[in-house]
Amino acid sequence: MTRRPRRAERTDALARDDDHPSVPSPRPAATRSLDAAKASHALLPRSLRRRALVVDCATDRARYAPDDPIRLRVTVRNRLPLPLRLRTTAPVPWTWSVDGLDRASEVDALPDDDGTLRFARRETKTFEAVWYQRVRVAPDEWVAVAPGEHTLGARLLVDAPTDRLTASTTVRIE
Repeated sequence: MTRRPRRAERTDALARDDDHPSVPSPRPAATRSLDAAKASHALLPRSLRRRALVVDCATDRARYAPDDPIRLRVTVRNRLPLPLRLRTTAPVPWTWSVDGLDRASEVDALPDDDGTLRFARRETKTFEAVWYQRVRVAPDEWVAVAPGEHTLGARLLVDAPTDRLTASTTVRIE
């Protein structure tokens, strides 16, 4: 007469490594067969992926003396509990501007290569830039801006960005 195996005997709890009898044998690592970021890219419409991201920008102060560096902090947040991936129109995911002038330069242009911006679930990414209160007017010439109010903006480099993918703040140079 044979008895039914006990519950502990039906599992691998009693399996041991041949080299070290007191150590349980390693279990094979669980593998994920599906990349969640790729799946969300394929399954979620582009408009929903864009609405899930929120861009905000801020400076440490509202008023600056002439020639003080202005630190711009840009925060991009994924509001979904899903990872997201967006294609960008340049290898860099974002750009900043001063009074509508990208990277405070009349000369430089953004590269034409594509890139990708990836976010984990509910991830927040922070980017920073420093503006030295100058505008580039020639490849080797920078000009100081006039005192007054200036708008610093930030935007994600995606096709047709929505209002949520752009943000701006105003600083005063006295």
